[in-house]
Amino acid sequence: MASKTTSVTTTTSATADLTRKAIIGMILAMALVESLSGVTQGYLNPILPALGPVFAIDDPAINGIFLISNVSFAVLTPIISRLGDSYGYRLVLRWSTAVVALGAFMMAFWPSLWTVTVGVVLLTCVVGFIPLMMGILRVSSPAHTRTGVSVMIGILMITFGAGGLLAGIVGASQPTLGFWVAVPFAVAGLVASFILPDAGTPTREGLAVVPLMACSLGLIGFVVALSMGPEWGWLDPRTLLAGLLGLGLLAAWVRIDSRPAAKGASPQSRRFMDLRMLANPRIRTVSLATFFFGFASISYFGTNGIFLHADPQKTGYGFAMSSFAIAVILALGSVLSLVSSLLTARVLRSFGERATLVSAGVLLAAGFAVMALAHGSLSGYCIGFALFNVSLGMYQAGTRALSVEGVPMEETSTAAGLNELALSVGIAVGAAVVKLLSSTAAEGGRISEGGLFTIWGALAAAALLASAASARYPKAKAEMQA
Repeated sequence: MASKTTSVTTTTSATADLTRKAIIGMILAMALVESLSGVTQGYLNPILPALGPVFAIDDPAINGIFLISNVSFAVLTPIISRLGDSYGYRLVLRWSTAVVALGAFMMAFWPSLWTVTVGVVLLTCVVGFIPLMMGILRVSSPAHTRTGVSVMIGILMITFGAGGLLAGIVGASQPTLGFWVAVPFAVAGLVASFILPDAGTPTREGLAVVPLMACSLGLIGFVVALSMGPEWGWLDPRTLLAGLLGLGLLAAWVRIDSRPAAKGASPQSRRFMDLRMLANPRIRTVSLATFFFGFASISYFGTNGIFLHADPQKTGYGFAMSSFAIAVILALGSVLSLVSSLLTARVLRSFGERATLVSAGVLLAAGFAVMALAHGSLSGYCIGFALFNVSLGMYQAGTRALSVEGVPMEETSTAAGLNELALSVGIAVGAAVVKLLSSTAAEGGRISEGGLFTIWGALAAAALLASAASARYPKAKAEMQA
């Protein structure tokens, strides 16, 4: 009898071990896929500005490529996420990874203005990686959703910094050589996408064309107006037309996708995205907090590079750092983001969702305050930038994990995509505000020291708004505790 009991116990333990190994393997495969996202988002920063002499193009043309990238990110975010719920997470992830790999291969093997422009658009399909993998993770192992998201965000943070650093080193003599940095990651990510298990039952609901077009065209108009407003002028007819048309189409989309469903119809019937999920206090709170977090954080990276590169003899601030030295600072900061994101699942479990998100906003605001007060000292500025990066990893992992809790399983990817959309729009608005403040406080073509204080203050205020929004997160613990 004892032998039989021992045998049963051993079998149960072996099954548990296999399950644990399968989960670990799945999360590692997801980490490989997400590393492709991090590298392709990070390696363009040092490469694109150096392409002017190579392709005989000027700064406005280079800014145009960045604009195309920003627009593509905003437009593709809801589309790819919605496709995942409709046609299967793994299938859409494989196609997305293949498209990104194609873009990376094009730019590395045949670098030209045309292939780089098209390649940048193809690379933006990385916006679907996290929503799609969250769908797989939530269906396959709901208890490990938070842990899996923390790992994915950690990998995103560290490879973002590493991608920029490697591209800067490889492309030091010839910028186009930097495109080769993404090739091995593209191969690894593509292979890993075939290792991931299938999960969930696709709804097979087709995309509703009218709200899809209203959302996509509205985002294009809105992002173009925000991105080009500082260059065209905020009262320029082009800016006003793009902005008003974009807002009008977005309002139409919200109205269409917020209507009550007909009796007996599926939640996604004749909808592009079910915006009624924003009636859920958790989803609404996380989406609003994500918008302000994106506004306050990602939009600062450009200013950070300008500040570190500035010659204090000419501007009165900065440390005259080289591009390589700045890339090293960014890479070291990404290590802090990696650590904080990996710890986020434990922090959520120990201190609660509300406290975690509020703390992330306070840390972010404190980072800007320290940078402002100690900007004359490299060590002091780096302490502020360290707080910035700790908050970055914490809020990115926290908001993404919480964005799908409380929604039906079959809408996981759509809910995650809605959060990504809030992040993208927040980044676009924040970048426009920073560009406006930079332009109005420029002296001799450079941002004045007073302008920097204004930027730090505005972004700190946005970080505190993110904390205020997070404070409205319901006290009851969310459904996932791992």
